[in-house]
Amino acid sequence: MYWHGTERTDFVKWRSALINCGVVLLAGVLAFGGWQLFGPTANQSRLAGTPGSVKHLRLTAVGDSLTHGVGDATSSGGYVALVKTDLAQSGEYKVTTSNFGVTGNTAPQVQKRLDAQPKMQKAVRQADIITLTVGGNDLMAVLRKHFFDITSADVQTGIAGFQTHLTKLLTTMRKLNPRAPIYVFGIYNPFYVYFPKLTAMTDSVTKWNAATKQTLAKQSRVHFVDIDQVLSTGATQSTDKSTKASLKKAAQGESDANPLIFSQDHFHPNNAGYAQMTRKLWASMQASQSEWEK
Repeated sequence: MYWHGTERTDFVKWRSALINCGVVLLAGVLAFGGWQLFGPTANQSRLAGTPGSVKHLRLTAVGDSLTHGVGDATSSGGYVALVKTDLAQSGEYKVTTSNFGVTGNTAPQVQKRLDAQPKMQKAVRQADIITLTVGGNDLMAVLRKHFFDITSADVQTGIAGFQTHLTKLLTTMRKLNPRAPIYVFGIYNPFYVYFPKLTAMTDSVTKWNAATKQTLAKQSRVHFVDIDQVLSTGATQSTDKSTKASLKKAAQGESDANPLIFSQDHFHPNNAGYAQMTRKLWASMQASQSEWEK
């Protein structure tokens, strides 16, 4: 997606590779609409905390399938359920969550729901913590529209449009709730382990996230949660032999390679993937704890 001059040759190679691997790629793109079967199980993320006086926290989660929890074998809401459990098990917090994740939503669709749903508005208004997953479907829309003939300009147009929609969404949230920190997850490349030499998708995700970071930097009490590296590559800190074997498969481009991605659609996180999202969220929350802890 990002090439110049002689890099046109790379685009021809990329297109050829996509055609050869089209079944997997197209299945993955379509899967982002929300297949919800069973992925592998994983231990929950654990947050460190010292028992003390219990504080009541309200967490409102807004967004797409990653907030809804597609790929979570327990059907309990992915990272939203994990962060609630872990905060509660620290002994310091009693947590109430509201999950407004809808599979397949783009930024304008999330905006439309927020504008139209009083219950959602109330939950945002009362929240001590707000989380947002959005952008993956917006990028997929660009890919579906252009697919084999996509250009750098097409992606840049998509990025610019998304940043406009994201700014509007954050502005609406901030009007409803001027005090709560907002944690915005970046997007990732679920096809990386299958097509590691196709740099176009990887470059697009990288530049998409970079633009999002710039947008968030203009906002007060809004934080970027970077999940690209860990979910795209399946990188974990685990030394478990099965995880190491999965990572070896990833390097070889095998179809069941990424140990953090839902094996039924090769797109969404599985339980282990959501645990990693939770860890990334918690790291960001720790760095801004004064903004949400009463």
